[in-house]
Amino acid sequence: MKSSFVFLIMYFFSLSCFSNEDVEFTISANKSGTVFLVTAKGQTDIGNELLDSWYKKANELCGTKKLIVEPNNGKPIVRNTSCGDAIKIENGIQKCDLIKATVFDKVTCVAT
Repeated sequence: MKSSFVFLIMYFFSLSCFSNEDVEFTISANKSGTVFLVTAKGQTDIGNELLDSWYKKANELCGTKKLIVEPNNGKPIVRNTSCGDAIKIENGIQKCDLIKATVFDKVTCVAT
């Protein structure tokens, strides 16, 4: 019974979910539901504009437990929109494939 519950939690958190702020979250959880990989993507090109939503989601996941962001000194990794490695051709013009702004990191929830 416990393993099926854990499976459902992992399945739910592995799905992308949308908030009303047009931020898309991808969340993966460990079996015990205490460690999460949280990624936020949105319509913005500026990663810092996603930070509040990322922290809000991380706090929701931990509930009453203490939130620890690691390994980046307690701050998630913030990336602005940039060119990826892939190249595409549009109307005969070579362009880089854009990677949208993201906020990502590992969140650990510990009892206080």
